[in-house]
Amino acid sequence: MHTKLIAIALLFALSINCLACSDDKAPATGDTDKDDAGSQPNLEMSFSSSDKDLERTFYWAKKMALSYAHDGSDPVGHWYEAALPGRNAFCMRDASHQSIAAEILGLSKHNFNMMQKFARNISESKDYCTHWEIDKDDKPCPADYVNDANFWYNLNANFDVMFACWRLYEWTGDKRYLNDDYLAYFFKLSADNYVKRWKLEPENILLRSQHMNNKPTTQGRYRETRGLPSYVENYPGLTNSSDLVASLYGGFEAYSKIKAALGQIAESEALHLLAEDYRMHLEDNWWNNNINAYHTFWTVKNEFADGEGLTYMLWFDAAQQTDRIRGTISKMMARKNWNIENISHFPLLWYRYNYVAQAYEILKNISDMGRCEYPEVSYGMIEGIISGTMGIVPSASQKKVTTLPKITGEHNLRINNLPMLQGHITVEHENNQSSLFINNTPNELTWEASYMGKVSGISVNGEQQTVQTRTDCMGQTISYIEIKVPAGTEVKATAQTL
Repeated sequence: MHTKLIAIALLFALSINCLACSDDKAPATGDTDKDDAGSQPNLEMSFSSSDKDLERTFYWAKKMALSYAHDGSDPVGHWYEAALPGRNAFCMRDASHQSIAAEILGLSKHNFNMMQKFARNISESKDYCTHWEIDKDDKPCPADYVNDANFWYNLNANFDVMFACWRLYEWTGDKRYLNDDYLAYFFKLSADNYVKRWKLEPENILLRSQHMNNKPTTQGRYRETRGLPSYVENYPGLTNSSDLVASLYGGFEAYSKIKAALGQIAESEALHLLAEDYRMHLEDNWWNNNINAYHTFWTVKNEFADGEGLTYMLWFDAAQQTDRIRGTISKMMARKNWNIENISHFPLLWYRYNYVAQAYEILKNISDMGRCEYPEVSYGMIEGIISGTMGIVPSASQKKVTTLPKITGEHNLRINNLPMLQGHITVEHENNQSSLFINNTPNELTWEASYMGKVSGISVNGEQQTVQTRTDCMGQTISYIEIKVPAGTEVKATAQTL
């Protein structure tokens, strides 16, 4: 009954706030070339560290990642490769996961163009899917698409794009990720028509059949891959997966935050409740105390099975209980044959959950691993260093930047002219104890200078401040202060250890 009431509220909220167009018609407006990212100069971003292994990884990754970026001369416009090398294409999953690193590298035009391209191509004829991969000629990639009845598609993808768009807004402050006509239309159809067409409602998701919405003309492998219920593509008999449910949670929670940022509070609350229904579905049905982990698959035999897929329980923040997060990570670390796409996520995730040594080992050794030319790898290492090792996380909705260094050894790290929030910032850390913050954005920012553990004090430009503490999702204490930093100024914070 609870879910049905929420669904009614959600549908009502969406119906009164959607664009004035039918399900089958795309918005009449939407400008790919419009730039809402601010007018700050495009300063050169650089990274330096006394840890030469980390510095080497950063510049290897930067060079590799930028080699996949294209300048806008192709018919598709600004884009970077986010798919198997050689396809000259970008895929929904890969682009979503590479997008923050792309912002770090100055590829804002590329990100917005690519996300909007996905949004523009959603259609009823594809059962509210869009193009899984788009190539440099602005066409669906022929490796995955024949026609609207015959194409490859992972059902997680719509919600991955929604999740990425919210993260991109938080990083950039670009309001087009909130209110662009094409994106808004894509969010609306994905949250409503798409969920219904593919039976992805919380109460139906374990009841769906293996192959759905096949057309009479569907031939060959696409009969089995037009609507894959997982990012794991080689497990037989799948009808559902924990990574699909996790993406639904992440997508709806992101959509809730988008609505909140737009001031649409009732819609935001309804979406948040629906997101929580998906998360509780995972907790109530997918957790297994005997294996101390979540199951990963639901099959045509109406039984759970296990394999890859746990990565996305963490990526979408769907696992939130400390003991279950630890169990999930332990099972992931026990597995020795992860593909490189999953490994590319690990540095960021391991830092997030305080598995610092494991994150650092990947960063040090990634360039020697097999298939490291896969675009997602280099982009993943960039984000792993900046948001993981240096702990830099901006929030446009709060006009805030958090830093939380997790440096291995006695080292300094500095990122100059890091693009974010319509400008740039510079951050330097010394030995997890001292941090410099330079605000070169057009607006005053709140800087949360954070440090792991309890400290005896934190000074700002030599003056002691009142220290606050909080506990992260792993039960670890974090000490921090919040500082107002006007545009064009720099501040230094230093923590005194107990």
